Amino acid sequence: MQSRIFTRASLLVRALAVTGVVSMATVAWADVDQGVLEKAEALLKAGKSEEVYQMLEPLEVEGAGDLVFDYLLATSALETNRPSKATFIYERILAVAPTYTGVRADMGRAYFALGDFGRAKVEFETVLAFQNLPNDLRSTVEQYAKAAEARAQDKRTLVSGYLELGFGRDNNIGSSNNADSLTFPAGGTYSPDRKGDNYSTLGLGGELNHQMTEKWGLYGGADYRGRAYQTYCDNTCNGSLDARTGLSYSGGSWLLRTGLTAGTYNLNQAQYRDSLGVTMDWRLALNSASQLSLGGSATRASYLIEANNSQNTQTNALSAGWLTSLGDGSAVFSLTASTGVEIATGGRDDGNKNYWSPRVLLQKSFTDKVGGYVTAGATYSKYAGINTLYQVNRDETLYDLALGVTWTLAKGFSMRPQLSWLKSNSNAELYAYDKVDGSVNFRLDF
Repeated sequence: MQSRIFTRASLLVRALAVTGVVSMATVAWADVDQGVLEKAEALLKAGKSEEVYQMLEPLEVEGAGDLVFDYLLATSALETNRPSKATFIYERILAVAPTYTGVRADMGRAYFALGDFGRAKVEFETVLAFQNLPNDLRSTVEQYAKAAEARAQDKRTLVSGYLELGFGRDNNIGSSNNADSLTFPAGGTYSPDRKGDNYSTLGLGGELNHQMTEKWGLYGGADYRGRAYQTYCDNTCNGSLDARTGLSYSGGSWLLRTGLTAGTYNLNQAQYRDSLGVTMDWRLALNSASQLSLGGSATRASYLIEANNSQNTQTNALSAGWLTSLGDGSAVFSLTASTGVEIATGGRDDGNKNYWSPRVLLQKSFTDKVGGYVTAGATYSKYAGINTLYQVNRDETLYDLALGVTWTLAKGFSMRPQLSWLKSNSNAELYAYDKVDGSVNFRLDF
């Protein structure tokens, strides 16, 4: 459990503390070799903690008391499985700078590594008491505190959940083309029925994690998402229920999760499509401020109405991502890419579909309660079969952009206004469209 938490949650905490080394440099003693400290800081950011420890430990007598030196030595000790040494040096720093949140959070990590979960919980709760804590850092430290409390009570099973309600407007509920009328090269015409409507959404879900050993764990979870339109609900009101279960394994700086997924999609309160798949997700902490992820999945979708059986598919996908924190740790940037093939197992005339998709995300905390984000992506798709309406192999590119603000109203309760834009370009005009969607969501995490 300890390794898993540190791998997934320490990213923002550690990024804030590493960046803070520069700001502490103004109070460093003059007789410390700044070239050595700069080299040690660069090595620590590169994940070479053992080199940093071996470089600085022999200099402790002359360097002790210099805040930058102490921080670099303590953190390299913590990340090379020397938590007792780390706590001793962190205490030295906090005696001079008791409000330095990054160091206090790392002190909690050190106590956690020692198995002193009670003192770890106290340190994390002390950090949470600070004002103007970035949203992402606060959320991260809350994860630490919850895990420390669970271990202090010898709990091996953790349960979390959420409830989300939303309201919004979609200006193109059927993803229809803008044209008044379309003429197909193969013959025939069609009049798109583009219309907008207000809607409400409901989301709820939860996850259970059980730690069998320090490295092996079990997980299971489920999510429900539903959308109901105010005026035009026929063929648009929908809901989905998705479940997952599997095994997790922590290898120290990396975490592997693999398991099964299952889902069902309802349209107009009737079962429309079922899915079943296998997934694998691997995450590696490259250094104190960045994380790499790799994933793979194979999912089979089956349409339950006989007239739609030709749309049955199996999708095999791969993904890769990179996540890093920026500045003082209050901003997060991620870049992901995915690719895959959607095999037309039902024999649709468009045939198999190959696709690839890049995506970027930037998230920023402005105050302890308000943060913002922007995410953008594109998905390029190429079909192998000949479309019977247009007599071409379909080529499509779907662009998406979303802007949002997250406002924490109370502990575990937040409001999220969001504006999103979609645009599909296609050489088969029927499948070209654009839409704008604005919504406000209220979420309770527990």
